[in-house]
Amino acid sequence: MSCRACGQPATEPLVDLGPAPALVGALWDDADGARGSVRGQLDLHVCRRCGHVQNDAFDATLIDYDVDYDNSLHHSPTFQRFADDLAHRLVDERGIRDSHVVEVGSGKGDFLAAMARLGDNTGTGYDPTVDPDLRVDGVTLVPDYFRPELHLEPYDLLVCRHVLEHLDDPATMLRALRDEASGEDPLFYLEVPSAEFNFGPEGMWDSIYPHVSYFSAQSLEALVSRCGLRVEASGTAFGGQFLWVEARPGRLDDTVPDGVAEHLALLAAFGERWRSTTRHWRDRIGADDSDELVLWGAGAKGVTFLNAVDDGARLTVVDLNPNKWGRYLPGTGHRVQDPASLGERAVALVLITNPVYRDEISHHLEQIGVHADVVGL
Repeated sequence: MSCRACGQPATEPLVDLGPAPALVGALWDDADGARGSVRGQLDLHVCRRCGHVQNDAFDATLIDYDVDYDNSLHHSPTFQRFADDLAHRLVDERGIRDSHVVEVGSGKGDFLAAMARLGDNTGTGYDPTVDPDLRVDGVTLVPDYFRPELHLEPYDLLVCRHVLEHLDDPATMLRALRDEASGEDPLFYLEVPSAEFNFGPEGMWDSIYPHVSYFSAQSLEALVSRCGLRVEASGTAFGGQFLWVEARPGRLDDTVPDGVAEHLALLAAFGERWRSTTRHWRDRIGADDSDELVLWGAGAKGVTFLNAVDDGARLTVVDLNPNKWGRYLPGTGHRVQDPASLGERAVALVLITNPVYRDEISHHLEQIGVHADVVGL
């Protein structure tokens, strides 16, 4: 298949991670339903021109986002601080005040609400997972996908966070957004997970079926430039886990930034690291003392880890999001519990799939009286 970032005609095999739940953010009311959830193949390929990684076995018909899909991270104080800091930066440093903001993939409207509150802005958000009855001051939430044929109202800022990696054809949507750009030289803020982190020593568990693409700094800029956006600034955020660019409408540019060779070297080691790490944790969880282990975090990374190493649902799983308590995770059927329930157990190790939350989780464990080691996976 051609590269979804730079358009190179062919990609090469990287690693086949096997079948995985098609919707890692979906929850079930019973374990049997969760275990029978739809799966798709994770067959990762790489583009040698720009370093982009993509799932060439992706089947868009397996994905159906609706109001029951919940991948919100705003229940975490750590993530909420990150989102608030980003909103402050866009308002204060980029001057997004008394402006109109459009967000494609607005989730439940949390970020648009912050932009409206901090900058006296108005906003419009597009997302199929939003409850049609949800109301946010100063914000209109459209319970649907953004579609290229829509004609957007004039805006000063276009936000698209953690959407491009989900699209079978991100270039078509990005070109449509660029062509529909209205207002006076609007700013685009685009954010995606970082492939440098995901395939590096601290990453691992963000290889999920809904992510068609895994952008490196080079492949993200290659996509943005060839879709007619001029990059003004770029960087990483959230402990290096996210990539972002700020851009404005410009001319089409098919060049690829330097640094691809270093990224390809990083990717070359991923397959063996995946195999050795999953083998280690399957053996560890299969031991008699596995009841002393707890996984904190029932998000995408947690679901990936569980499906790779614990299909027997031996581990206890907890999460801060109360909407997940008492419900079951796709693929394995783990039941999600309130972290407060750990106070009644003799827990030895608390496993976390994301190191950025280590301090927050350690503090929470201390508050509920659990004295256990927190171990990053």
